[in-house]
Amino acid sequence: MEPHQPRNSETVTDQRKPRVLLADDEAVSRRLLSESLQRSGFEVRQAADGEETLRLATDELPDLLVLDFEMPQLDGAQVCHLLRASDREDLRNLPVIMLTAHAGEVEEIGCLQAGANDFVTKPVSRDVLAARIHTQLRLRSMADELRQRNDELARWRTEHEADLAAAHATQQALIPARLPTAEGWSVESIYQPVIEVGGDVLGWRPAGHGCWHFWIVDATGHGAAAALLTALAVQLFRQACETEREPGAILSTVNHEFRKVFGGRAFMTGCCALIDPQGDVIFSGAGHPPLFVRRVNGNIDAFGPHGTLLGLKDGDVYEQEHVTLEAGDVAVLYSDGLFSFKSPDGERFTPNHLRETLRGIKPGVAFFDRLLTALRGNSDGAPSDDDIAAIALQRS
Repeated sequence: MEPHQPRNSETVTDQRKPRVLLADDEAVSRRLLSESLQRSGFEVRQAADGEETLRLATDELPDLLVLDFEMPQLDGAQVCHLLRASDREDLRNLPVIMLTAHAGEVEEIGCLQAGANDFVTKPVSRDVLAARIHTQLRLRSMADELRQRNDELARWRTEHEADLAAAHATQQALIPARLPTAEGWSVESIYQPVIEVGGDVLGWRPAGHGCWHFWIVDATGHGAAAALLTALAVQLFRQACETEREPGAILSTVNHEFRKVFGGRAFMTGCCALIDPQGDVIFSGAGHPPLFVRRVNGNIDAFGPHGTLLGLKDGDVYEQEHVTLEAGDVAVLYSDGLFSFKSPDGERFTPNHLRETLRGIKPGVAFFDRLLTALRGNSDGAPSDDDIAAIALQRS
């Protein structure tokens, strides 16, 4: 069964006269006031008592109610209370101007406490009442517009949250659920987006003979748009790892395929590393922060960057570097979110801050937990303001 709707519920427009419901138990007063309002350009319906007022307002919603305060049985205050308590939003929001025969603070407060939007003292001035009516109609129109925009915003937010949830689920499905078991290595990773969906992503693929590819991508921005870029990046890296072995060649292939899709309209940084069971690492970067290798003695070696952003230009060549890790050494691949902290005085961290912090982080379990604790300690406990994606390759 369809819920009851008033026969006329449209907002006031230039195509029709504003509808006013006039409620007054005095017939002469009601007739004179009705004629006055009609001359002022209003369409007027009349009610002789409170019950008729409620019936007419319910059946054919007016744009505004002019309501006499003093009526037998249901007086104006009671009618107003019932309207404000209605289960229909349009009746609860109906503008009401109360007519009162007594000019005084007590009467004025009584009208407003009853739920009236405004009041006019008898004898009623035609011009004053018309002006008050127009004011209330403008206010209602503004309130209706605001309510409509709030409804639209709520719908947009619901749709946006649904899109983010879908993007989040997609992105989580693209990130490997299990760390790889690489001979001679202990692998740890961390992924922390700033919002539900981030612009960073990481991954790995076996490269045969005990070797593994690892890679990280940092796309511009956050949210669903960035997630689409990272979703594409995951597929491109997976495909490139199947056809290429060297990290530099993998980045070149990803760059070429990425430009085929976006034609230079989107960019991202990236890095790729190849490890083998003997402790050798081949690394290449594309506009990405350098690879840090923390030696067992606390020294830090840096490698890269080696080429321009992925998607910037076609045919770019990505150089690569070779490094050998000994037992206790740790190679760290990361996005710039790992150093996107601020000092207590507002100074933004740089890769050098990360480098110096790494010196004090010994290899072992919970490597990133200990590193992030140290970084937050240096930033007075404030979190990073960017997505974090990082991989630690610890040599056994």
